[in-house]
Amino acid sequence: MIRNTAIMAGGQSRRFNSDKTLEEVLGKKLIRHTLDGISEWADALVVVAKDCGKYSFLGVPCVTDLFEQQCPMVGILTALKFFDSHVFVVAADTPLVNSVHAEKLLAACRGRDAAVPVIDGKMHPLYAAYAPSLIPILEKQIADENYRLTTAFDLSNVVYLYESDILASENEKKSFININTKEDLEAAIDFMQGE
Repeated sequence: MIRNTAIMAGGQSRRFNSDKTLEEVLGKKLIRHTLDGISEWADALVVVAKDCGKYSFLGVPCVTDLFEQQCPMVGILTALKFFDSHVFVVAADTPLVNSVHAEKLLAACRGRDAAVPVIDGKMHPLYAAYAPSLIPILEKQIADENYRLTTAFDLSNVVYLYESDILASENEKKSFININTKEDLEAAIDFMQGE
């Protein structure tokens, strides 16, 4: 199985009040923590962003979003069209990403359009695996200006992985922490220091 990974760095960081992906956290940029968490496992890795120039310091390829609309659907479609193969997608603000989860999601995605975790009742579409068979569905959604991923999932063959499917222990829930606010960052740092 080819382990392609795309780090989604196209968000606006509205609630953070600055570009959270470039926030200095424990001696390195937040996006670097995410990249380091997956880079040794991934066979191919790209960043997907609106402004690739910001991420040249990472030393990995960056792909510009195919559409101006700023939403996860555009980033996922961009990653799928870049690889034209299965891809694990993770948000840039997810510093505790777990490569074992990525492996399980990619395996579950075989024969499906997507494999999406649901942890504590919350879906995580930016910590999920996608297949190129989803491309026409996403393209139609974007053409119709319907950017809701849940609508695309309703039209697709999606498998949902719950805690018992993906977690080896309750402690692994920390991998699904993403940073939206400064308070989220403080909570994540506590976990990161324990790594």
